[in-house]
Amino acid sequence: MSAPRGLRLAPHLVVASVGYVLFAYAAVPGVLMDELGVGFAAFGLLMSAALGAFVVAQAPTSRLLDRRGATELLLYGTLVHAVLAVALDFTATFGTLLAVRFLWGLTGGFVLSVGATQISRLATGGTATREQGVYGGMLTLGGAIGFLAAPTLVTVPVGLNALGGVLALPGLALLWRHRSTDATSPTTDPAATDSVRRVLTHPTVVVASLCYVAVIASYITLSTFITAYYADIGVVGPLNAAVLLMATLGRAFGGTIVWSWPVGDEGLLAGSTAVGAVGFGVLALGSGSALLLALPLVAMVAVSLPFGATYALATRETDREGTAIATMVAAGNVAALVVPALTGALRDAMGSYTGGFLVLAALNLVALVSVAVLVVPRWSPTEASV
Repeated sequence: MSAPRGLRLAPHLVVASVGYVLFAYAAVPGVLMDELGVGFAAFGLLMSAALGAFVVAQAPTSRLLDRRGATELLLYGTLVHAVLAVALDFTATFGTLLAVRFLWGLTGGFVLSVGATQISRLATGGTATREQGVYGGMLTLGGAIGFLAAPTLVTVPVGLNALGGVLALPGLALLWRHRSTDATSPTTDPAATDSVRRVLTHPTVVVASLCYVAVIASYITLSTFITAYYADIGVVGPLNAAVLLMATLGRAFGGTIVWSWPVGDEGLLAGSTAVGAVGFGVLALGSGSALLLALPLVAMVAVSLPFGATYALATRETDREGTAIATMVAAGNVAALVVPALTGALRDAMGSYTGGFLVLAALNLVALVSVAVLVVPRWSPTEASV
């Protein structure tokens, strides 16, 4: 018997509100820096605090998911997320704002992994990949809404972050309605499940994590520098919102590909990371004005397509879905913290984005090789003698 529609819909609605709060500040840096009296370096800490908290939250999240139902945890996490989103608009100093932003990041990282785990416990096979792709698309859709709404909301005393709390209410209502469900409880007794070490070292979890590192590092780095990159070649416009909308469509469509066509998670991951590696490699060479204009957008779509496939692959062969997802999310968000900063440093040192594009090409190449190692049969002496 299939799960109730509201139970399946709730994580998607909730994660959109998380995406909104995560990206809303990035839409209006000039206004907020003037208001807070800080520079670019300090302002950048607002994103670093959130992403760093996402990483810190994963260990306790995985332990809770081994013991409790995902719906119950998502209900409590969403409630705290909504309260903290509103609280962000009432902070009086930059230090207080940074502290509350970190607390919100702990909750946001918790909600992200719990929501993905709820989906993995309700769906299997191609359906799981499709649902996880839509889930990732809703995260970036929330971010796109932030980029479009923030310029207006930042002019009112309360509203920039509080809208994220309001956006969480429909999902919160659905979670409350299904709060007593057993459909998203752990599938086995904690004592009978795989050990944490076995989950961390399982080939599918390792490969999914390497792919997620490439996907998230590419996505966050492109989102961070896309406006400056195009400004350098004379192109201006609401590019951040456009990029997030492209990522939304790419993630949702990627999940549908696996669900509808005989591609498979590994096939989608291999194809997408191959396109990403080649695209970023060509960008590093810096030849051809048409390529320089089009390839960042092509690369963004390519690295967005396999979002759902990474989640589906990570949870495919373990009964500790929460631990597998938390491991992958932690790895990806460490990369999201490090790679944009490294790209910025290389941009300052080299005067171009060549170094940053080479880093992204290398990450996608590593992901591609890891998928190949996973899917290509290894010849054993017995097989060789047949």
